[in-house]
Amino acid sequence: MSALNFAFRRFWNSETGPKTVHFWAPTLKWSLVLAGLSDIKRPVEKVSGAQNLSLLATALIWTRWSFVIKPKNYLLASVNFFLGCTAGYHISRIINYRIRNGDNAGDVVRYIFNGENSVKQPSTAAVSSDSKKVVLHSGNANEYKH
Repeated sequence: MSALNFAFRRFWNSETGPKTVHFWAPTLKWSLVLAGLSDIKRPVEKVSGAQNLSLLATALIWTRWSFVIKPKNYLLASVNFFLGCTAGYHISRIINYRIRNGDNAGDVVRYIFNGENSVKQPSTAAVSSDSKKVVLHSGNANEYKH
């Protein structure tokens, strides 16, 4: 029996080999890492803070758990480590973007947890001289087309 055949047979029959969920669950979880890597090209305004925060939390928990469970699952640890890296990178992108745009720390945290609607937008009231009605808007110039 060749060394290659022996190594494959040992891998095939191991407690974390392809005949078990211990192999397939982490293997398929790599798709989350790939999705996170593809989000690097996405504008930071379109990246979800809550989603990446939850991915970071699960990555931290499962990376640690991978070394506690029996059998130790290094494939699960590696995928969760890289998932945590990509999620952490996106959270840092969001934090840097929001701070550069004038948010304070509290606004950044609210934005990460609750999204755009949680951050107070300055609202202005403009009275139209034609119809004397009050028009409220967020101050965003792109909101209205003239």
